[in-house]
Amino acid sequence: MTVNVEAYFKEVDEMPWGKLFYRLLWQQLDQADLGAVEPLKVLDFGAGFCKTAAYLAAAGHQVTAYEPNREIAAHRYQTANYRFLSGDFAEVKIPLQHEQYDLILLHNVLEYVEDRNEILDFLWSLLVPGGRFSLVKHNPRGRIMVNAVLRDDPAQALAELQGKAGQSVNFGKVIDYTNEWLLDWLDEKDTAVTGDYGIRMFYGLSQNSEIKFTEDWQENMFRLESECQTDAIFKKIAMFRHFLWIK
Repeated sequence: MTVNVEAYFKEVDEMPWGKLFYRLLWQQLDQADLGAVEPLKVLDFGAGFCKTAAYLAAAGHQVTAYEPNREIAAHRYQTANYRFLSGDFAEVKIPLQHEQYDLILLHNVLEYVEDRNEILDFLWSLLVPGGRFSLVKHNPRGRIMVNAVLRDDPAQALAELQGKAGQSVNFGKVIDYTNEWLLDWLDEKDTAVTGDYGIRMFYGLSQNSEIKFTEDWQENMFRLESECQTDAIFKKIAMFRHFLWIK
């Protein structure tokens, strides 16, 4: 997997659409019932630039962040104290296998790995009874909307609708998996979704980038996305879906 690290970091750190993603995600985490334990022991698996790890650490939680890509890790946020791990999956399993966590984050990771079941099963084993799991995934319908509307590329949208693999601007090929696959995995674990949100339903559909740098647009778009994030219809066209469940 080839990653355009500089472009990806700029999108996360500077662009209003990157900032909106994290603002909405953090609001959803803050509003979730994460249990009575404070501070939480948190594992952010596939933490990217560790922006969410730093956010939770700054809030007082005990955070471990794991990012296998060392080039990405070199740009990570270090605005708060958290434990950081790198290396491949086989390596990181060794220090983690005897640990337990109250909250595990897996955000936009499974689209880029082949061993989904192995990773999910391993992380499930690290979650305490009553612990929470937060998973963010690509939503294929949302990417089809982006291709058809934002990128003016109905041919690509049609190809993805017919089963062609999608493309991430920064990460390349996206290996999609369905919501139904995830729900079947949860059913095998005898648990169910407790939170289901859409992220980026609207703010990625306009090509007018200039207006997106205005405070008025950002605040109103945040309010609009927040109002619609649990709407059953709008979630279907969101670029991302955020699922929460309890062990």
